[in-house]
Order: sequence, then structure tokens, then C-alpha cells
Amino acid sequence: VMQNGKITHAGKFEELLQQSVGFELLVGAHNQALETVLTVENSSRLVDTQRQGSTESTENELEPTSRSVTGLPNGTKHNLKQDICQESTNKGKLLQDEEREKGSIGREVYLSYLRAVWHGGLIPFILIAQSIFQALQVGSNYWIAWASPPTDESEKIVSTATLFQVYIFLSVGSALCVLVRAILVSVFGLLTAQKLFTDMLRSVLHAPMSFFDSTPTGRILNR
Repeated sequence: VMQNGKITHAGKFEELLQQSVGFELLVGAHNQALETVLTVENSSRLVDTQRQGSTESTENELEPTSRSVTGLPNGTKHNLKQDICQESTNKGKLLQDEEREKGSIGREVYLSYLRAVWHGGLIPFILIAQSIFQALQVGSNYWIAWASPPTDESEKIVSTATLFQVYIFLSVGSALCVLVRAILVSVFGLLTAQKLFTDMLRSVLHAPMSFFDSTPTGRILNR
């Protein structure tokens, strides 16, 4: 038994009823509310049954006229009635079926992911690092192809020391760009995952009780 957010009494169901701590009042109110709901449902079913019986008798008496006016056979009317009852039943269900998206992922999903952290402020730096890396890779290959003599007898365009120095400089720059790109991608991925998880957890903790009544806990954990 909880009062004002604190546990005031604890025990088995029968023990709490015998201790007269107000628990029997809660049980009685719950039973009374449940009986009221069942009474209303039974009354609604009784009215629907009587209405259905009167409708069927009227249709049997005026079957030719109803066919000529409505143009619908009795089987079609019965199917329509079943559809209406099924729709009412679905609206009254406490646990709704889980909605699942089908098809390809939309562009909005990717854009929202990229803008989750700092409104996408890290994306330009990642692209710049990748572009510089590609440019240095192409430049180092072009430098080796241009500066290296095709044969031993050919005249050297630059000295061997200069050839290796420029190539090492381009290779080191390329490696640094790869390192910067990897760090930025890792930081961006971790921050984005943390932001999405924090928003999801905050939404769950601030959800109304009706959300937990209509959504199984397993579905929340899976999501």
C-alpha cells in the first residue's frame, strides 16, 4: 500500500485486507468500477442484440423492398455489420498492434541523424579531411610518376633526396588527414548515439501512464 509516494504497509493480499489499512477500500472501489464497466458492456451487447433481432425480422418481412431500395443483399449487410463491430473492437483494445515502417529509408531520417549533434557542424570538417586525404594521395602518386626517371640513363628532374622528401611529406599529410577523419567520425558517432539515447530515455520517462498501459515493456526495450 502506497500513500504520498511512500510504502506504508506491505504483505500478502489477504493480510492487507484483514489489517484494515484502507486497502480494502481500494479493492472495493476497483471491484465496483469493474462491475460498472461490465454492466455497461452487457447492456450495450443486449441493446445491440435486440436491435439486430428487430432488424433481421424487418429485413425478412420487407426483403424484396429492401433489395430494390438499397441494392445490397443480406450477406453484404451482415459483412458491413461485422466490419463495424470489428472496428469498434479494435478501437477499444488497450494494447495496440505495433506499427512498422516498410520500404526504403527516407532522406529525412539521414538528415535528422546528421543534424543531431551541433546541427551537423562536424560534417564539413569530416568532408574537408577526406578531400585533403584524397588530394594528397593523388598528389603523391603523381609526384612519383613525374619525378622518377623512367630509366637509369634518363636525366633526373629532381634529386633523389628531394624526391623522397616530397613523397614523405605528402604521405605524412595523408596519414594525418586519415587520423583526423577517423577521430571526427568516431566523436560524431558517439555524440549522436548519446544524443539519440538521451532524447529517447527522456521521452520514455516523461510519457504518460496511458503510454505504459498500451505499450508492452518488451516493445519499449526492443526499440
